[in-house]
Amino acid sequence: MSHWFTRIAAVTGVAVLSLTLTSCTSVAALVGFAPIDQASQVSASAAPTATVTPLVFNSVFTDMGSIHPTIQLAPQLELQLDMWTEQKTHEWYTDSDKRFSFVISVFDRSQAPEAAFGTKRHVYMSNVTVTATTTTASGASTTPFVLNVNPIAATLDPEALTGPGGLLVTSPKGGFQLESNSIGVLTPDTYGLTLDFAMTIAGEATAGGGATVTQIVHQSIPVAIFKRM
Repeated sequence: MSHWFTRIAAVTGVAVLSLTLTSCTSVAALVGFAPIDQASQVSASAAPTATVTPLVFNSVFTDMGSIHPTIQLAPQLELQLDMWTEQKTHEWYTDSDKRFSFVISVFDRSQAPEAAFGTKRHVYMSNVTVTATTTTASGASTTPFVLNVNPIAATLDPEALTGPGGLLVTSPKGGFQLESNSIGVLTPDTYGLTLDFAMTIAGEATAGGGATVTQIVHQSIPVAIFKRM
C-alpha cells in the first residue's frame, strides 16, 4: 500500500492555502456543476486474476488488487474512489476479519494536470458513509458494517485544506484516505457483500467562483464472500 501513502504524502507537503467560499447554494442549475445522472455515468475497473473458487456473486474483485471506480460530478469533474483489500479477496471468508482501505479524490479534467491549482474547481466533502449489505442463500439480509465519518475529523493529513463545504478533495492538493476498515463474521450462508459509499460533496460551479452546489453521490462495490474449503 506504499503507493497510496506516497500519493497522500504529496498532499501534506503543500503549504496551506486560505480557501474561503463566498456563498453556497443547492441550485443544481449553476453552470459547470450540474449533477449528472449517476446510473449512466458510474464505471469501475479492476485488475483481476484467476480465483480459487468459482464466483457465484457479481464481484468486482477476483483476487488481490484494487479497483478505481469513477463518478462524474459535473462535466469534466470526476470523483475517483480507489479501494483495496488487505487479504486476497477469495480469502474474504464468512468467519474471517475482512479489511479494506480507500482513497477519495476529485479531478478537474477541464484543466491539464500541471495547470495552476487556482484554475481547477475546488470540491469539498463533508461526510462519508459506507454501509455493507449481505446477500445470503436464505434470502435474509443483514448490515454487518456501517461507517459514518466527518472527513475533517478523520483525515490522516496534518495540513489538510478545508472550507465551509468540508475537506478539500480536489487533486493534487486535496483528498481523503481511510485505512483498515474491518468487517467481522457473517452468517454462514452469506455469499456476497455490497459496500455502498455515500459521499456528501460541495463543488464550485466555476473555478474561483466560490459558490458551490451540494449533492450526495453513491458508489456500490460488490464483493464475493467465500466459505473455507
